[in-house]
Parts: sequence; structure tokens; C-alpha cells
Amino acid sequence: MKMKRRDLKNIIPSSNKLEDWSYKDQDKWLNTYPKCGGRAQSPVDLPYKGLIKARGARRLTFKNYDVKPVQLTVENDGRTLSIRGKWKADVQPLISGGAAHGRRYIFHSMTLHWPSEHSVGGFQYPMESQVLHISAEYDTMEQAVNASARDPLAFLIVANIYRFDSRTQEGLSDLLDAAGSIKNTCQRIPAKPLEYYSPPLKQYACYQGSLTTPPCTEAVLWLVRAKAMTVTRSRVEQAEKLLDEQSPMPFRGVQPMNDRKTYLFKN
Repeated sequence: MKMKRRDLKNIIPSSNKLEDWSYKDQDKWLNTYPKCGGRAQSPVDLPYKGLIKARGARRLTFKNYDVKPVQLTVENDGRTLSIRGKWKADVQPLISGGAAHGRRYIFHSMTLHWPSEHSVGGFQYPMESQVLHISAEYDTMEQAVNASARDPLAFLIVANIYRFDSRTQEGLSDLLDAAGSIKNTCQRIPAKPLEYYSPPLKQYACYQGSLTTPPCTEAVLWLVRAKAMTVTRSRVEQAEKLLDEQSPMPFRGVQPMNDRKTYLFKN
């Protein structure tokens, strides 16, 4: 069965309507976007030990992650850095199985944050990439946000955390190089499969949370990579120079876990 081509707008619906927020004013987000003050917000500080081991789950499947897109674009809007792509309708990258069970989630975009938004046992990593997917029954980001009141799992986000090392993960290195020549605009980059930037997970922590930017919709199944990828200090310093000089670093502070549980899955 062929799937419809997904909408490739910003990671928030109609971004021109959401320009009135800033990372430096995140304590005021809930004044305009009440869901930002909810009890299931993201990011969170994940426990280092004591995760609930998931048993009997299906294998997490990354379909078409090895297929080159027709077009790949890097975007720097002065506030965030992201990549988006266009694939033929029948080979769009998608995730199913594992913590997602029988649902299928179609790739939408990947965004970088520095330092990391999620922390582990109180430790914050130097960088994090978030690979956003939308449940296959929705054609646009806006549809999924509007459905969130009745669908608490409208989105799936893979969070890749990066630790300091003597080398940088190859896909991240290429992305930072491509972003170095643009600001407040976007440009096409050589088309490479999504797995080049976000390799399939083998082990991951899972919890239910929200989008980490307004409107902070609480309808996200988070899959956080258990084994950190690598980045050099010089690459992080390079990233810190990519956005507008007046822009704060692109990360939201840790939110209360409240009564949510965190599960550990092994693929």
C-alpha cells in the first residue's frame, strides 16, 4: 500500500504563527501556550538506574532509513538548526514496532540542540539531535497537534545524545559543515539516507512526554538512545557560532518527571 507524501513544514505547525517565543523566555511560554505548563513535559532527567525492563516487545523497525531522499535540506532560522527531506511516497522513512507497537511513524525533521535537552542521572551531554516522526494517519504536523487531545501518541521522537570524544559522528560532522555557510535561510545538501544522520537504535529508554518547543503538545513517545554517539569539543564550539549572536543556546530546561515511568527496550 502506498502512503501519502507527508507535509514537510517546520517542526511546529505554521511556524510564522509561533515566532513570539524564545529560548531565553521559556519560563513565560505557558502564558501563551498553556500546555507548556502541563504535567507530562519534555525534556526530562532520565534515571541512570532502575528503568523498567520491557519484555515481549516486537523488534523496533527502521524502514527505508537506508533509502536516499530525492532532496535533503538544512535550515538555519537563527533560532534552531534542522534538516528535512523529500522521499518518493512509497519509500518514506518510518518507524514501527518496539515501544511504538503496531503504529507507524513517518519521518518529519531532525533538529539539533546544544547542550543536550535530556540529561541522564543529572548529567547533561554536549549535544542532542531529535528526529521527529508523525503518526502515519496524519498528513500534516498541524493535524497531529490538533488530534493530540484524543491521541496521546501522535508523535514519536528519537533522541540521540552525544558525548565528547576525539571524533565526531560522520553524519553530524557533515551537517555542521553544511550549516556553516548559511544563516537565517536554508539550502540543499547532498542527499544521504536518514541512517547516515541517525543510525537505527539497538537499545533505548522510552517515556511519554511533549514537544520541547511551543505549543509543547503532550503527545510524544520519546525513544532516547542508550549508547551516546560522539562529538568533538571543536564541533560543539562550531555549532555555538551558527545561530544569531543574540540567540540563546537552543535547549529547553529539564521538566519535572512527576509520576511518569521510564522503560528500557533492547532491540
